[in-house]
This record gives sequence, C-alpha cells and structure tokens, in this order.
Amino acid sequence: MKDLKTVEITPLEGKTLKTIMVEKEYSEPFWVVEPINNPTPKNILSSRFKPSIAFCIFLEKLIDEVKPDFITEEKGNRSDKEFMENNEIAQIAIKRNIPFYAVDIDENAKGYVASLLEEKKRLRDRILKALEELPSENSIEKEYLIAYGRCLQQEIEEMEKEVKFSARESWIAMGIIENARKVEKEEIVCVHISSPEHVTGVKKLLESVDVDADTVHPIKKLIYTKKEEKAPSPEIEDLLASMQIQVKPVIKTTSEEAPYILFFLDTDKRASPFDICQAYDAGFNAVVPYENVTPEEAKRIVQDAVFSRDPKGVKRTCFFIGGKDMEKAEDVLKVVRESMFPPFQTNVIIDPAGSYTTATAMVAKVEDAIEKAKLGSLKDKKVAVFGTGAVGRVAAILLAKMGCKVMIISPNPDRKDGEEYMAKLADLLREKYGVNVEGVFAPTDTKKAEIVKNADIILCASAAGVRIVTKEMLSESKFIKVVADVNAVPPLGVEGMKLDDNMREFMPSIFGIGPITIGRLKYKLEQEILREARRNGKGTVYSYNYAMELARKILKGELSPAKLAVTVSYPSKEKEK
Repeated sequence: MKDLKTVEITPLEGKTLKTIMVEKEYSEPFWVVEPINNPTPKNILSSRFKPSIAFCIFLEKLIDEVKPDFITEEKGNRSDKEFMENNEIAQIAIKRNIPFYAVDIDENAKGYVASLLEEKKRLRDRILKALEELPSENSIEKEYLIAYGRCLQQEIEEMEKEVKFSARESWIAMGIIENARKVEKEEIVCVHISSPEHVTGVKKLLESVDVDADTVHPIKKLIYTKKEEKAPSPEIEDLLASMQIQVKPVIKTTSEEAPYILFFLDTDKRASPFDICQAYDAGFNAVVPYENVTPEEAKRIVQDAVFSRDPKGVKRTCFFIGGKDMEKAEDVLKVVRESMFPPFQTNVIIDPAGSYTTATAMVAKVEDAIEKAKLGSLKDKKVAVFGTGAVGRVAAILLAKMGCKVMIISPNPDRKDGEEYMAKLADLLREKYGVNVEGVFAPTDTKKAEIVKNADIILCASAAGVRIVTKEMLSESKFIKVVADVNAVPPLGVEGMKLDDNMREFMPSIFGIGPITIGRLKYKLEQEILREARRNGKGTVYSYNYAMELARKILKGELSPAKLAVTVSYPSKEKEK
C-alpha cells in the first residue's frame, strides 16, 4: 500500500481565506465499503443525486456575485471523470474559467480503513454463521457469541461514523486550505459546495484556523403563477407554465499555544466596556485594561508586556489605544510604536472611543451609496462635516484625501472663541495630517443654512441628541444628494431621517443614511480589525486608513439574500425558439 498522507489542518501564513459554504439539496453518496444489497430507490424525486436546475441557476448568480478564486465540492463515490465531466457544478465553474477541485478523504486512507472494516465485518459474519448453527436452546457459548458480535458491530458502526464525519470533514477542510495555498493572492475567496450533513463540521474546522466561513442555505418554494385556475390543467405544458421555483438564500458568518492577550490602553478615567467586549468577541483569551494612560506610562506597559513573552508569544500580544481625546490617543500611539523593536514588535489598534471606525464607516457608506445610486464620484464633491470631535475630524481627513472640498463646522452656540478655535483646527489638520480643510464656526441656523445650501453631501457628527439640520435648510439646497448622521439619540441630527435609513429618499432627491446603518458597518469593522490583529502578528498599526480600505472590502463583499434570490420558470416553447 502507498504511504498514507496525514491530515494536518494548519493556518494560512500571510493570507486570509473567506469560504462561502453553499449547502446542497442532498448529501453526496459516500461509503468506505459499498453496502451489500444497495438497491436504487424507486422514487426518482428522491434518488437523483444531482443538483436541480433551480440550484444551478442560484449557484451561477452567487458565483457571479462573489467572484471566487476557486470552487470546491466533495467527491464522494464519484470517479475523477464523473466528477469533472458528469457534474453540473463542474461545468458552471469551467464555463467561468474558475478552478474547480474535489476535496475529500484520500483514496489511500479510504482503502486502508476499508480493509480494517472488511476484516471486522468478516469476523462478525463468522459469529453470525456460528449462531445460526448452534442449537436453539440457551447456552453459555451462544451468550458469549452474541456479546462478541454486538461488540464488533458497535466497533464497525463507530468506525464508519468516524470516517464518514469527523475524519472525512478534516480531509475536506484540509483540501480547501491546501488549494487556497496555491492562490497567489493575500485575500482569497472560495465557494465550497457542501452536503448538508457536513456544513457544521467543516465550518467549525475552518474557523479553528481563522478562516472566515459563511454558510448559505438555499430555500426553495414553489409558486403558482396562475392563481385564477381552480384545478391544474391536465396538459403538461400548462402545468409547467403555471409554476415557478423561487430560491432564496439564508446566510448563516490545535495544539496548546500561548494565549492571545490584548492590552487596552485607555486615556480616559474608565476603560470602555464596549471595546473590551468587542475584543473578547473577536477571540482574545484575555483583555487587560489600563486607565488614565499617559505616554510615559505607555512605554513601561508595552515593554513589560512584550519582554515577558518570547517572539512567538509577542505575536499573540496586541495593544488597543482608546479614549475620547484623539490627540492624547495619537500621542500614546507614537510612544507605543517607539517602545517596540524587532523581534519584539506586534500589532497596535487605535480607535479613540470608537471614533475612527465610526468615521470610516460613515465615509465608506456614503462613498458606496453614491456609486451604487449612480450619483457620480465622491471626488470633487463639496462636503460639509458638522462636528469637530474625533469622528468629524477623521471624516474630514479621509474625505480631503479622497479629493473632496471639505468644510468642518462647529455648530456649538456655547463656544465663545469659535472663529479662533476653527482656524486653529484647520491649521492642525493641515500641519499634522497634510489636508486642506476649511474650518467654519456656525452657531446659528442662518449660518448653518448657508453651508447646507451650497453642499453636495452633509455629514452630521455633532453632539448626541442635538438637531443640527432642519428640513427647511435642506429644502433650500439645490445640490445635496446624500445626508449621513451618526447621532442615534433623539432628536436625530437631521430632521426627517430615520435610524435605519439606508439611502432612503426622505426628501425630494435627498437620500439619507442613518446611525443604525452606519453602526452596523462600524461594528463589523471593529470586529474584523480585532480578528486580523489577533491572527496576524506582523507589527501593523490599525488606524483609520486601514479601516477605510477594510470598510470598502466589507461593503463590496457583503452577501445580500435579497440580491441573490432567484426565481426559476420552465421555458416555454416560444422562448426556446
């Protein structure tokens, strides 16, 4: 027998893999030893081990949407030729020039297990034959033979179950990862077509090595198009034409090693429980909060942390800088970076009070919405950002770098040195961040109305529970296309908008993006940054620039059940012509 290949599921180095697991309509036939007396089921509706036309059309739409780097499917009992030539899924991949691979238990391993099973089954059958030949009356010999036979049968069933599920699923997961290693990209997408019975097991194995695995469960429903008919027509053409199949997807997201530890350096009096919970949810084993952190204290904390672990342990260490004051957080970041050197370098996340991920989520959502609504490019648009806190500042910086004409506004009527404050803020943004942003003090409705009237886009990032922009102001504008608001506390910052607006036209030709819509993306952003920082100890700084690129990828790669739903109708003879 050939040397057996061992199953080893290890993480991808320097790459990220997203696997979209699509659940098939049936479980691919598989057995280690072909069962005796395996008659073909008589009911054609239950015996066709092939995807339906509805599933194939749905799969084509999904593949065209996500554009995977490769596609995999369990091989089951099929030969290589059957898998590639008599397989509708293979033809879908070939037509689109996408690599298509069989992933399943190795044939040598399968043969080895089969020989062990055959040996046990032969012994069991000998016992059964011996029992038939014994006299019918009870005897100690018969009792022992029954006990031995039951024990053997249990071993056979457990071995078959082990091979069919945990062992086979390990081979499938390893096959997906090994094929990903062949792809010359850092960010890889795989679509895996899975038997229903293996979806959960393979997903868990992939997630155990930091693969992002989503499951798609297509739900089929028969729709009758001719509702006025009381009884179906006897003609087969009429019967076919009177029905459609609607397919809607339901999308569901090793050895002992050093734990993943995140040190949370908060410049505020109390460390944020929001960020601590986020870090645990992202998979960190321990989160250690520090409060009132100054640059001087940051150096001591960082060096004590990294020097206590070897270089491998340092890669499983991460620092998160928080606090409401953006300038203080940036000062701490500078010291944290200066306090590390090779090989004692690890990842650092900076997100003061969630402002960086909130700002990038808002800007990315506006950019994506404008593009999808065909409202032109964000570049060169006149953008008014109301709010001078960290969210407003970062939004202004990002927009200015993207080529927008940006105005950052303080609408605070209680600010006595407003003009001077905004002039200094504009200078700070230019000198420290290299962007030209106009600073404006607008404490009155009249002043705000002038700004709103001439803006293409309005971003509201001011104090919570304060109305900044009214419908009256918006009605005077001839340019505004999109308004976004991050204030979820009533009253909202923009009159007429709703919390979950997602490009709703709340006024003629004015589209709104509400705080809950922005918040959903912000949550995904922070979670993904934390996961990436946990699994990739390369000494990366995760700031708003990284968050912006990540937000774009999330929005581009989101799977929309509504967008993927398909309805399959029987083609009429007229259409065929």
